[in-house]
Amino acid sequence: MLLVMKLLRRGVLVGLMVASLGCNKRSSQTGYTQYPPGQPPPNYPGQYPTQPGPGQPPLQQPPPGQPPQQQPPPSSNPPIPSNLPPVANDPINFIDINFMRQRSQGVLQELIAALPSNQRSSVQSVPLVIDDTVGEVNAFAACSGGKALMAITDGLMEVQSQMARAKATDEFFGTNKFTEYVTMLAKHQQPNAPIVRPQPSFWNPVQDQDGRKVARQHQLFDEELAFVLGHELAHHYLQHTGCVGPQLAFPTPIDIGRVLSQAVPGFNQPNEIAADQNGTNNLLSAGKARQGYHWTEGGALLTLNFFLALKNYTPAESILFAFELSHPHPSFRIPIVQQTAANWRASGGNTPVNPFPFPIPGFG
Repeated sequence: MLLVMKLLRRGVLVGLMVASLGCNKRSSQTGYTQYPPGQPPPNYPGQYPTQPGPGQPPLQQPPPGQPPQQQPPPSSNPPIPSNLPPVANDPINFIDINFMRQRSQGVLQELIAALPSNQRSSVQSVPLVIDDTVGEVNAFAACSGGKALMAITDGLMEVQSQMARAKATDEFFGTNKFTEYVTMLAKHQQPNAPIVRPQPSFWNPVQDQDGRKVARQHQLFDEELAFVLGHELAHHYLQHTGCVGPQLAFPTPIDIGRVLSQAVPGFNQPNEIAADQNGTNNLLSAGKARQGYHWTEGGALLTLNFFLALKNYTPAESILFAFELSHPHPSFRIPIVQQTAANWRASGGNTPVNPFPFPIPGFG
């Protein structure tokens, strides 16, 4: 996802993740706030719809202007066992940023391993940079002096982890936490400020520690990461960045700083579509190769629906996150992901990726 805006940097260090993870430069709690101090979040009206939990009645149609309810993707995964014990110290519940960084690296390696050999050889040495700039929510692929890199921000990983936490709660308990979380961010998140966190009372402690719900939120979080990282990886092996080949020069800290402090090439509509298609196929192929839970496009749709809802809650001139400015409109991307996944399944996972037949200007 190529940036179209210059990223603001204020002396924030950047961690480089390769086979061994970079060290943590701050605790997962430093610099973050909760909304509002001492008070639980309100129950907001007119909320973006989420899927009903098991045994729950269908949700009512959303009011005009609200994004449509998305049906969950088909899955051959078995249901989560009903007798899983409670989990008292889950890293997603505790917003453990070190855990999220480690999962991003693990997910990326699974994606690379699932690529065809020619694509795999061209990207297997591309490092993943962790951008810890406060309040930045984005991911991108870049090339600096012939040296390739990918980046994902702590802010995006935190938001995705809490989306997964909220969605898993909704699925099992028929709540509306996903909507409440999106609405809270839309109302209270400020540009270049720490990601706003709900008060602890936002989460029911019994539901939050439920073993089924905890297992489900990890499935969703991995799928979200796989979609974002698969998209960025595709920009490299599709030669959108100008850095490709098995003998890539390794970027130095100076290279990394240059990329993160300057604007990189703006998004290109056909390239973004191709990255969505290839990234979706990659995550599904990687999911098929897994021993445990097989990834679906559910995390991709959850991520895109989050940004779609955020756009509906915030006017264009007050868009908070770089992710929204550097990509086509989510309402355009959602059917691309859905159709790509349907084609992948219809072909048994062997669908060749063809460019989307018509670029639509004016999105993003």
